[in-house]
Amino acid sequence: PRWHLALVARDLTTTFNAWTFKFTEKEKQVLYLTQNDIPVRSTELTSPRLVFGGGYNLKISKTFSLLAEANLDFTFDGKRNTVISSNPISVDPHMGLEASIKDVFFIRAGVTNFQKALSDGDTLNQKKVWIYQPSLGAGVKIKNVVIDYAYANLANQSNPLYTHVFSLKFILVKKEKTTSK
Repeated sequence: PRWHLALVARDLTTTFNAWTFKFTEKEKQVLYLTQNDIPVRSTELTSPRLVFGGGYNLKISKTFSLLAEANLDFTFDGKRNTVISSNPISVDPHMGLEASIKDVFFIRAGVTNFQKALSDGDTLNQKKVWIYQPSLGAGVKIKNVVIDYAYANLANQSNPLYTHVFSLKFILVKKEKTTSK
């Protein structure tokens, strides 16, 4: 199909995580010297999230197609630094484009994490600008095995900790029964 629509609900009933930490004296010293807090215990609540997505697949030729997609990430835990920011609902958009060659080779680009931040050149810390996080990726599909690579955090030049994500996917397909006549 050319059009794709999806709705995903995450942590619908809210997820509660709790853990404790135990550090050696040497580890505590490293945390202290690097100006990090020494955690003792922590709890975290993950609020519900709804993701509504859609895409359009444009077949250019028999061997080449483009898939454009957009998602809206709805969170319900108060005002966040997102494009649509309100209390209690915030909305964070994500967009991407995928080029497919023979449904075997894939090249991807996307943008996410739109936020307002203080401008680097503003010494008075009053001017805010929109920032975002672009990403690039590639993939290959050989029969029922897909290998993907994504390179993210490209726009964060002040703290260039890039993210490299590799994934391996197995497509489990139920074989169709053949009947002999």
